[in-house]
Amino acid sequence: MQVVVANNLCKSYGGLKAVNNLNLAINEGTITGLIGSNGAGKTTTIKMILGILKPTSGKVEVFDQNPWDNLNIRPLIGIVHEKAFFPAHQKTQDYLERTCRIFGVSEMRALEVLKLIGLEDARSRPIKALSAGMLQKFAIAHALIHKPRFIIGDEMTANLDPQARSSLFKLILSLNKEDKITFLISSHILPELSQICDSVVVMNRGEALANGKLEELYQKFATSVVRISTDEPEKLAEELRSLDYVEKADTDIRGISVQIQPGKEQTFYEDAAKLAIKIKVRISGIDNRNSMDELYNKIVGNSQMGKT
Repeated sequence: MQVVVANNLCKSYGGLKAVNNLNLAINEGTITGLIGSNGAGKTTTIKMILGILKPTSGKVEVFDQNPWDNLNIRPLIGIVHEKAFFPAHQKTQDYLERTCRIFGVSEMRALEVLKLIGLEDARSRPIKALSAGMLQKFAIAHALIHKPRFIIGDEMTANLDPQARSSLFKLILSLNKEDKITFLISSHILPELSQICDSVVVMNRGEALANGKLEELYQKFATSVVRISTDEPEKLAEELRSLDYVEKADTDIRGISVQIQPGKEQTFYEDAAKLAIKIKVRISGIDNRNSMDELYNKIVGNSQMGKT
């Protein structure tokens, strides 16, 4: 089932087209990354999916319904904002119990979600006393109160330290796997999304340039770059260039950057090790740099070339 489908979706503010002929699909059970630079139209797209903004033209459907001002859709969606604001002096459990009453669910759900996200020990703590990482977890707890099927996170990892991000990612993966919750996570920090997303939507200037499974997009757009650390880069690079799937091998004082054809990573690791033994060169490290940054740059670059 497709949770979100957008066809030729547009949103204009006067003469500014924030979203322009956007087409995308988000499948149920996925963790989808909505990626793009600041100003790409990510937040405007999210607001139309939530039913907060009315499209200028085109349409978007969430669970086969128009979300605009639709009370039937809202209980199915949870939202986690970049900067979550809650009453600072209220205690975490007290505030969530109030939220339960608003949604018409049992107040026992408040403690249940606090346990689920690992904040049970903070149930009597004022919200203002939560750390940045704990506050983002609390925001997820708030989004989970009404048992949504779909959660949207808009730059939800901003301002978190690496440890807090890691903890948040583990929580998202657990909720996706155990509770079958679909996620759409917007971010311009690409490396972190590659840790949890199985699908991505690449946006630029209000358009979706690519939409699909991450591995399929890597195969279609990305060129793998492998970094080899060695004390004799020139000697090893000469041998690596003889491999028919190696497109380029550039050397510097610390090692070699090798471009290989997508899908040849494992073969390359084995061949590089054999060649190093053959010519008696020591490899101290191999780093696969087939990253989401590379994928994004390739997709956006191809789009810009097509318009020139």
